[in-house]
Amino acid sequence: MNSFKRIATVLALAATTLLSACSKTVQWEEEVPLNTGEAIWVKRTVVYSAQGGAGNPLDIKYRPERDEAIEFAWNGKTYRYQGDARIMLLAISPQKKPVLVARAEDNAWEARHNYPCTIPYYVQLVPDQTGNAWTWPSKIESWLYDLVPNLLLERHAPNQMKKRYSAQERQTEDYPGAVQSPSKQRIDPAFTGDLCKRKEK
Repeated sequence: MNSFKRIATVLALAATTLLSACSKTVQWEEEVPLNTGEAIWVKRTVVYSAQGGAGNPLDIKYRPERDEAIEFAWNGKTYRYQGDARIMLLAISPQKKPVLVARAEDNAWEARHNYPCTIPYYVQLVPDQTGNAWTWPSKIESWLYDLVPNLLLERHAPNQMKKRYSAQERQTEDYPGAVQSPSKQRIDPAFTGDLCKRKEK
C-alpha cells in the first residue's frame, strides 16, 4: 500500500470514528387511534447519527438508526418495544393484548431475524408478561388484515420532528410515502414483498 492510500485509509477511519460518536436522540408523542375505538398517546424515541447516504457515503447527514423505541400504557399496564422493526401499527388482539406490526422487509428486518417468506409479508410482535420482551409467530394473524396503520413512519431531520403529532398530522406526514404503496396504507392480505417475489422467480 503506498503512502497516499495509507493516509486516505487512516483519514477515513478517523472520520468514521468521529461520526459514530455524533448522535442525537429525538423523542415525540403520537395520538394513536386503536382498533377498539379508543385513542391513546404513545412515546417514540429515535436516535439519529451522522451517516453517509446509501448511494453516496460522502453525503453525510443525521439519519435515523435502525433501532427505535415505542412506549405506551394500555389497560393499566405499560409496554415498551425497542428494536429494529419499523413499526406501522399498534392493535389490540381479540385476547385483549396489544401487538405491533411491521412490514417484514423494512430495515432488512427479515434477513437479520431469519423470517421466512409468508403472505402477507408482515411481522406481528407479541409482548411477554413484562411488556418489554417481544416475540413473533411465523405469520401474522388474520384479524389484523385490512387494519389501517396508526403509527408514524415518516422521519425528518432531528430539528424538523415535532414534539407531538395528532392522528390527523400523522396521516398527513405519512401520505407521500404510502400513496404508491398499498402495503403501507393497510395490512394488505396479498402483500408479498420484493424479496419473496425474487425468490419465487
